[in-house]
Amino acid sequence: MNAKIWNESKQEYEPYTLPVGASAYEADMDKEVSCACCGKKIKYGDTYTSHRIHTDVGFGYAICESCYFDRGM
Repeated sequence: MNAKIWNESKQEYEPYTLPVGASAYEADMDKEVSCACCGKKIKYGDTYTSHRIHTDVGFGYAICESCYFDRGM
């Protein structure tokens, strides 16, 4: 799956390799997915939307609470 990450210092997107199981959308909120940042397994319904890791069309990938608040992802 193609993903990109926003590089603040360059003000442009760069290619990004997602952990296996990362997702930008799931209909089942109980489905286990991988955090797109650290790879931690978490229920999709407990994830946050990344501000920096996006699909080709700009949807944010699901990330865990720690990456969202501590890493600013």
